[in-house]
Amino acid sequence: MDGKKRWTTMVVGSHTVPDWYPILQKAVENHELSPEAFQDAKETAARASIKDLEAAGVSVLGDGELLRRSNNICGPPNAMINFFSAKIKGFSAEIRPKTGVTPVAPDAQLPAPVVTSKLSESDLGLVGELKLVRECSPTAPVKIAITGPHMFVKVAWNDGAYPNDQELAFDMAKVLNAEILKLDAAGCDVIQLDEPILWFLTGDQEWGIEAINRCFAGVKRAKKALHLCQGNYQPDPSAHKGLRIFPSKFNDALPIIKGVNVDIIVLAFSSFDEKDISVLSEFPSDKILAVGVIDVQKHEIETPEEVVRTLTRIGEYLPKERIMAVPDCGLNHLPRNVAFKKLQVMVKGANTFFA
Repeated sequence: MDGKKRWTTMVVGSHTVPDWYPILQKAVENHELSPEAFQDAKETAARASIKDLEAAGVSVLGDGELLRRSNNICGPPNAMINFFSAKIKGFSAEIRPKTGVTPVAPDAQLPAPVVTSKLSESDLGLVGELKLVRECSPTAPVKIAITGPHMFVKVAWNDGAYPNDQELAFDMAKVLNAEILKLDAAGCDVIQLDEPILWFLTGDQEWGIEAINRCFAGVKRAKKALHLCQGNYQPDPSAHKGLRIFPSKFNDALPIIKGVNVDIIVLAFSSFDEKDISVLSEFPSDKILAVGVIDVQKHEIETPEEVVRTLTRIGEYLPKERIMAVPDCGLNHLPRNVAFKKLQVMVKGANTFFA
């Protein structure tokens, strides 16, 4: 895919969040540590995560999204939503808890930002993440993931700034598009949008697909990816294990997969309990499927043979050149030694399958 060596493996986004993150955050709040010192510690963690991916042999690298977090409470919502909302003009500084986002876990409480005025273009800092990975691994292909517009709309509170979700999503798409074009111009190899909720809110799919396509409008170099997620929620970071909180059925995803203007679709498979995946016979011929072969919500380490079996199952419907291997979701909840072993197994199994 890069013109020299085909990419066979990458991660979805996040890497292990160290247990000392909330300790340093509390130290900053107590004026015992400067924010700059905490930021330096985050950069150290990000650099270590890059080297973990490199050492495991992953094809496409990232920084583990570790610059985006202050703790790991609730997992991705902390980094997927609040990091960006703090930078986007139109969001207030308030974080207001929100429930009822998903029917699987209606009581799940997400830390939700509040839209109080029209959104406008803002620097989200992702080019800095790209530069960090390039410094650590100058020649490796790099991926940067960012929250999709539909996820923003469904998690955030709209305090009367917009008449409906669609208009808010389209303005969010403008903000995201500006950042994505900066990443593209800076040489990012894969730019990914994460959309966990669009699967099951089928009534939103028409405008949700349009919002995604607006985000990627004008991209000239990078491969465009969309991650359709099951969720990785956990209000207690000490559990070191995420929870799936979003319903996800292949048939519901198919209209999205067909409608979005992307090159790569990222889907969980190792943790799916669906026996019939024949819907993949309708998978678009112009897209690559990044197959989740590692369950990030258990500590047991898969075997390379299990990875091969999952990829072989997908290979019944797609040729190998249109398949990649990824974990099911982000690795942020897993202990670092567990995450690293899972990555090693993923790469070893993928190497066997693609040989």
